[in-house]
Amino acid sequence: MMNADLTAERSQQESSPPVEAAESLETVAQSASKGKKKSTDKDKDAGSSTKRRCVSTACIACRKRKSKCDGNLPKCAACASVYLTECEYAPHTDHRRKGVYKKDVDATKTKNSTLQILIQAILNADEEDVMDVVHQIRTCDSLEELAATIEAQEKGILEGPGDSPVFTGESNVPQFEAELSGRMGDLMLDGSVKFIGGTSNLIWMPEEYEHRGAPGVPAHQQVVVRPREEAILSWTTVTQDKEVILHFMNMYFCWHYAFFTTLAKELFYRDFLTGTSSHYCSHLLVNVMLALGCHFSSRPTARADPDDSGTTGDHFFKEAKRLLYENDEFANAKLCTVQALALMSVREAGCGHESKGWVYSGMSFRMACDLGLNVDAVPMNEISRLNDEDIDARRITFWGCFLFDK
Repeated sequence: MMNADLTAERSQQESSPPVEAAESLETVAQSASKGKKKSTDKDKDAGSSTKRRCVSTACIACRKRKSKCDGNLPKCAACASVYLTECEYAPHTDHRRKGVYKKDVDATKTKNSTLQILIQAILNADEEDVMDVVHQIRTCDSLEELAATIEAQEKGILEGPGDSPVFTGESNVPQFEAELSGRMGDLMLDGSVKFIGGTSNLIWMPEEYEHRGAPGVPAHQQVVVRPREEAILSWTTVTQDKEVILHFMNMYFCWHYAFFTTLAKELFYRDFLTGTSSHYCSHLLVNVMLALGCHFSSRPTARADPDDSGTTGDHFFKEAKRLLYENDEFANAKLCTVQALALMSVREAGCGHESKGWVYSGMSFRMACDLGLNVDAVPMNEISRLNDEDIDARRITFWGCFLFDK
């Protein structure tokens, strides 16, 4: 009986595990689950560390195909692994911070300009005034304002003695500059307005000489008014037929003037019909215009040799060349001389003499610059004594020369 009880208790112990063993198994299971959780968190952290970072500038290839770019150097992942394309970066094309960079550049320029003005003020100051300038720099509230004040005084914007120690004392420089600027760019010499520079000695010629008439021409001949027929015949020695002269002149204005406008028609006719030699009409200019008018006429008188069409206008052009050299028109630049030389260049080029045409056009352009036709005459109107007609004629002549040059 006792043996049977011992056998039953032993079998019960073998069938059910001990409590200590169960507790140890539970502890092992919990530690395994914790280890698995920790490994999962580490994997997450590793994945987050390899996440694509944001870059400010993508490569050119990724921009074109509008794909993500990780910004790696020398090649991004998309170009190296996926698309297998060349990977290039253009950092200067990123304009998102352009405004910031511009502000930085402007601030640097302002700072450099301020320092340059202050240093220049110290260098230009008198020996006894240098310490005063340094004291102003050390005690001023704003270096920019001090530099602006010094710069304004240099340009003459601010007036009054004692504003700056650099520019103290009486000086005659402003009066000299005013006199110089009043004479530069304008000279009425021999009745012709010319444009000159500051290095020319002509700016110091006495004022009464500027208004002197043309040498060798009596004053009464400059204002003489002749009868109309006599006035028309006085312009050329080639013919004394008024009807022929007017016919060739009409041919010029009808067919040539409209395409190559280089003179003021009204001002020319005003002096042409009265026989008045002026800046708008001269013997040289009239003969050149008649030579051009001959090319649009079928009359025998339009040719130097009536039987040779190759001599069309040669007689008038020969007279024009004689006047050009005998009267030394090169030394006495006038508006009508510029116009005549320009028309002579057109006529020679039209006759196949291109080299001679270039010579005449070059003389015309340089004489135009000598007269200052390339300078706007409106600001010089008061000192140059030019009226509206003169200014308009100068503009027409300049742009006519410009047209010939093209």
